[in-house]
Amino acid sequence: MRLRNAMIALGGAMLALAGCADDPAPVDTGAPGNGVCLQVTAIDHTEIKDDNTILFFMKGGKVWKNTLTFQCPSLKIEDGFAYQTDLPEICSNLQTIRVLRSGNFCELGQFTPYETAPPKS
Repeated sequence: MRLRNAMIALGGAMLALAGCADDPAPVDTGAPGNGVCLQVTAIDHTEIKDDNTILFFMKGGKVWKNTLTFQCPSLKIEDGFAYQTDLPEICSNLQTIRVLRSGNFCELGQFTPYETAPPKS
């Protein structure tokens, strides 16, 4: 029982720390192959462009494009994915996503800044 309570307390502390970040901006870890990490609490929503590309829209207005390591069959058709992380961030080349309906697992690739086209007048 003590271990369970300790795990619950640790999880709560991690969530509290995640919400206290002064700068929700992405962190460049500098590690080879690691690249950019996005704070999970700063992600507003995502948009699936195709079976190889996901846009991550941040609460501050910035958009990051993730080009998956390999094509993810049915990602666009299923129009939904989930990811799980024990950290308050999601990082380039380190995490996998799971397509909701098919259950396919796909690996995230590199995050790069993405410029949206201005609205046509």
